[in-house]
Amino acid sequence: MKYIRTITLFSFLLLDTQEAKTQEEFWDESMIHEIHLEISNEEWEAMQPDHQRDVNNNKEDLKVKDEKQRKLHRSRFPWSQASITINGTRFNDIGIRYKGNASFNLMHGSLKRNLKIKLDWVKEKQNYFSIETLNFNAGGLDPSKLREALGYWVFRKAGLPAPLTTFAEITLTIPGRYDNEFLGLYTIVEQVNKVFLKEHFGSKNGLLMKPEGVASVEYHGDDWKFYPHLYRPDDEPTFEQSSRVIEFAKLVHLGNDKHFADSINSFLNVDSFLRFIALNGLIANLDTILAMPQNYYLHLNKETNKFLFFPWDLDISFAGWPLGGPPKDQMNLSLVHPHSSDEHILIDRLLAAKSISLKYGQIVKELVDEIFLNGDLYKKYESLEEIISSSREKDLKAIKDRNERAYPAPRGYQPPSIKLFIRERTASITRQMNKPKNGYVFEHKRPGARLGHLAKGKFGRGRLALHMLIQGDLNQDGVISRRELYALLSGWFDEIEKNGDGKLEKKNFVNNLPEAFFPNSGKPSGKIPELYVAEGLFALSDSDGDGIAVKKSLISAFETYFDSRQIHEDAHLNEQSLRDVLRSLINQ
Repeated sequence: MKYIRTITLFSFLLLDTQEAKTQEEFWDESMIHEIHLEISNEEWEAMQPDHQRDVNNNKEDLKVKDEKQRKLHRSRFPWSQASITINGTRFNDIGIRYKGNASFNLMHGSLKRNLKIKLDWVKEKQNYFSIETLNFNAGGLDPSKLREALGYWVFRKAGLPAPLTTFAEITLTIPGRYDNEFLGLYTIVEQVNKVFLKEHFGSKNGLLMKPEGVASVEYHGDDWKFYPHLYRPDDEPTFEQSSRVIEFAKLVHLGNDKHFADSINSFLNVDSFLRFIALNGLIANLDTILAMPQNYYLHLNKETNKFLFFPWDLDISFAGWPLGGPPKDQMNLSLVHPHSSDEHILIDRLLAAKSISLKYGQIVKELVDEIFLNGDLYKKYESLEEIISSSREKDLKAIKDRNERAYPAPRGYQPPSIKLFIRERTASITRQMNKPKNGYVFEHKRPGARLGHLAKGKFGRGRLALHMLIQGDLNQDGVISRRELYALLSGWFDEIEKNGDGKLEKKNFVNNLPEAFFPNSGKPSGKIPELYVAEGLFALSDSDGDGIAVKKSLISAFETYFDSRQIHEDAHLNEQSLRDVLRSLINQ
């Protein structure tokens, strides 16, 4: 019996080793995988994005289509079924959908767009080299087609968790439409999932989140229901995990200097966070926590109970963000202040501590020496450039033959070549090492540009719509009915109005709105909502202009809006629908 157990254990170890070896072979960056997709006309049509964002079709509870509904990603991208052949190996009944935000939207009219593939969509555990999910990124906003592969390499070289990448040429067959049509060159990016977590953190049981619109672990009171829409956890967190997120956010935003200094190391892997910020700055990746903020993961480690940040979506790094200012400015991004000029309480509080600021400076110098000044970044670029150059030429020819745009040049922006970036960024780094304050600091130009950031009071109509959905969706079906909306508005008024006469002066209405928004759950810091929103809601409540708000007037304003657009009583509104309502009723 003992001998059998030994053989069994050896067999498991051998399987683990073989699995690791095959995955290592797949993620070989010197390869360009041959991928062929086959999809029926029906599934192709069903796969096209739902631009209308139908509020009654936003549930992700079906894997396989039926006559009425199919699974949607984020209420927009329907899943379809297809077949895929990877390097000669065919897989049927796979799941396929589009993916992306700006990288998808700006490439409208193009056949080549970002794709997500699930090999195990129908057949459980169907995989290729032990991989079940594949991200195919088209690089629509990256003329070099190298930014993601090079960017993730930088993070991995610096010792931070980051997805692996490789390349693929993809062809497409749709009977009667396309026959082995060459879509182009894609970057394949490793899926961040439980396998990834186990590989990097030793356990798949930590809490994985992909925040969106969160620049500085925002605090939204003590009720977890106000967090998931922004922090976007991968799984339902335990009570301990959700409480830890709230405690972290409360420390960052409400903790005094001594409490913050004494406690931050128990919440955050500070060295890794400084490294994360420094790396994003060095490669001028502003479309992340530094400015946008999005495109990053936040992980709560099960063993250490600490948070760690790591990257995602690097296709417009290396000064490729069209909204980040001219290329010459992005290539001169500040080393000591790589983040935007506001909304970054966590970064600012950390760097305000002398010991942490000194540590950050040491990390920047170390990374500069290891990646830029010794030539490693340029060598890596050259090796990747050699691998993909011929495929990129085929890519450009196919796009030209289809009369499509190779690069949409949003707002006329033309990103620098990688070669130019490395040269100019290295020169900027050298200058800043002598004169640290000479770097470029990105600033959001228009008021309220980052709607929803509480750090500087950016609680505008966009954040209000999300908040109304969260607070008013009593049956938690992901939408809010007209009846639920009116109950919410009525409840807000009652929470503010304590005298019982049904009337409110403007000052009282505006100053006490936050208490109505966050009843019994602790009010976040900042102006909530922004003044123009509070005054807009008051104006709706003051229909006769006598300076007194009345509950009936507030509700009537919304009723009139719905009736004028023939929106029936049983209609349900999602976040986008609520934004449209607020834009119409609260003008600015």
